[in-house]
Amino acid sequence: MFRVIHQNCAQSYVRTVAAPETGVERKADVVFLQNPPTERAGIGISHSVYDIRERKLVWMAVHRGSGLTMNERTDFSNNADDNIIVVDIKRRGKKMIRIINIYIQRTREI
Repeated sequence: MFRVIHQNCAQSYVRTVAAPETGVERKADVVFLQNPPTERAGIGISHSVYDIRERKLVWMAVHRGSGLTMNERTDFSNNADDNIIVVDIKRRGKKMIRIINIYIQRTREI
């Protein structure tokens, strides 16, 4: 078992930077971020506790001290317009878990 939190950043840089800190406070092994800011070309963050994988619309951070190994599966996410990230996560002696983080924003007519 591992702890996961999710944050829709609503294209806010402040929320994007705060999400890993929330993960530290809540002792999360994995932090999923969706809809990070896209207006800043080449935006990226680093964190002392998390390894962060970034796509345009989805990011994933894995706690360095969690004992989890992460294998990104680009064979699943190729040609996905940067709105999907697929990873296999495994803790030593446990079964592998495949996690898919997808962000698709659709407008609804009312």
